Amino acid sequence: MSEKSNIIEYLKNTFAAASVNSSNTSYSNINKSKQVWWFNVPVRKFDDEVNLLLKGEEEIIWVKLPKDFVTNLESKFKIRQDKDAVDLEISADRSYLYLKDVKSGGKHFDFKPYVKERFKF
Repeated sequence: MSEKSNIIEYLKNTFAAASVNSSNTSYSNINKSKQVWWFNVPVRKFDDEVNLLLKGEEEIIWVKLPKDFVTNLESKFKIRQDKDAVDLEISADRSYLYLKDVKSGGKHFDFKPYVKERFKF
């Protein structure tokens, strides 16, 4: 079982997160070249709830984005036209724009209000 699958099972068992599954959940480690969690999430996935699992050095952060959390994805995030995906770089640097999207062309969308849980795994 992959680490992502193991974490999803943990969420289901520990937090009764029945709606979390591999289709609506994306997982990222901190990028080795800069302090970000990097995701390309297909735009179509935002038709429903999207879960992001951000694996840090000491904890995992579960970000739960409800359907319609923003009215227009293009106004808040960079969209990769070649993949039709939301291109996210969420800052893992606690001293600089922590948990904000630093890829969005200066919009710095704040994911902190959408943090559902933080846990050690």
